[in-house]
Amino acid sequence: MRTTLAAVVIGLGLVVTVAAGVALYNYGILADETRIDGANPMLWVLFLTGFLTALVGAVRVAIVAAERNGARAR
Repeated sequence: MRTTLAAVVIGLGLVVTVAAGVALYNYGILADETRIDGANPMLWVLFLTGFLTALVGAVRVAIVAAERNGARAR
């Protein structure tokens, strides 16, 4: 169960990261065409939040795998 939840967290992080990346790209195209300032800190915060969420999920998977391997060795 914990492995499944950690995998879902990884998936959520990847979805948020990809969505933020697409939004950053689209905002950059729009900013270039309209000659407005292209900096949008909230999109970068969203992108980094998605990346960190996926990273936390990966760490949780590693912890669960290590616990399972430790239990088998005993």
